Amino acid sequence: MSENIAELLENLSSENPEKRVKAAKILGELGDRKATPELMRALKENPDVKTRLACAEAIGKIGDRSATDLLIETYKHDLDKKVKAAMLAALGELGDDSAYDTLMDAIKTVKAVSVRAAATEAIGKLNNKAAAEILQEIIKNEKNVKVVVAAIKSLYLLGERKAATLLIEILQSSDNSLIRKEAAAGLGRIGGRVAIQPLITQFKKEENDAVREAIVISLGRIANSISVPTLIDVLKKDSSPIVRKSAAWALRRIRDRKISSALLSQLDKETYEAVKQEIIASLGKHRERKAVNAIIETLKSKDAQVRRAAVIALGEIKDNKAVEPLLHQLESDKNAEVRKYAAWGLGQLKSINSKEHLQTLLEKETNPEVKEMIQSAIDAIDEAIRQAEEEERKALERARREEYYYF
Repeated sequence: MSENIAELLENLSSENPEKRVKAAKILGELGDRKATPELMRALKENPDVKTRLACAEAIGKIGDRSATDLLIETYKHDLDKKVKAAMLAALGELGDDSAYDTLMDAIKTVKAVSVRAAATEAIGKLNNKAAAEILQEIIKNEKNVKVVVAAIKSLYLLGERKAATLLIEILQSSDNSLIRKEAAAGLGRIGGRVAIQPLITQFKKEENDAVREAIVISLGRIANSISVPTLIDVLKKDSSPIVRKSAAWALRRIRDRKISSALLSQLDKETYEAVKQEIIASLGKHRERKAVNAIIETLKSKDAQVRRAAVIALGEIKDNKAVEPLLHQLESDKNAEVRKYAAWGLGQLKSINSKEHLQTLLEKETNPEVKEMIQSAIDAIDEAIRQAEEEERKALERARREEYYYF
């Protein structure tokens, strides 16, 4: 165990509550299972609610199933609703089916909404199909929005495809946008082809942008060409940049001849940089060579994320017209992420003519991640040269054999 983790574990017993909470959060991020016993001890014994909350969340992030039994026992005796909810959420993250009865009991008997909602969402993460029936009952009959949303999420996490009809009904009939949004998201996971038309129909009359975004994302997840005309229309005409961005993402996941030309057409017209970034990324995934010149133009953008998307897309398309623009970006862009992925793109292109320039830039570059990517690009070019030489050698050998047999 490193000295850093040892110090953090020691801080869990500090008299300073802020130090305890900070230590628990860092231990959760580090994910070292050796921290589990001390986190459980603090969760069980420390009187401070914020400390116990932080410990419960950390245990969930670490994911050590050996903590399940003690976590269940500690949950039963803790009196604070927030801490109990956090412990149930942690049981969901651990994913141990031995927590099923505890979670189901909380769903059925606990009155506190926060605790019931936590148990309802957690039970879907155990992947126990036995929960599907009660989750559907909750969706139909529960009055609290938070619990209904948790039940929908659990249902689609279970992959319960038979529940698609119920989610379609909820999407179309609920007067709560949070419930409609979760139902739309769920249909993207379990709805399949039967959900496409209901999603499109709801989109046309839906006024809430968050729900509309969820519908578009779900159409992308289902990834059926039936959705293409609707998604292209959304990309071109929708007033919400967030929804247009989601449409660009969704079109990335579908294979259809009409998509690339629609993306390319919109790239020139789009005014929001975040949407433009998504369009560029989608053109890259579709490997649309006709888009190369337009993508090269976007390297002039002031937005580093747009330039980053552009150099990645050029690497994915693998058109040699991109070699010089990528070298220029690698040499001159002030953003290290853009330079890093410009080098990555050059590694994808494997242009022998770029090797000397790359070696020069390798010596000048100061960022270690960029240097590493430049070296990877050089290595990729060297491997391409080796393979080409090997192919040439084999071709000459075949030619000699044929000449020998001929004469």
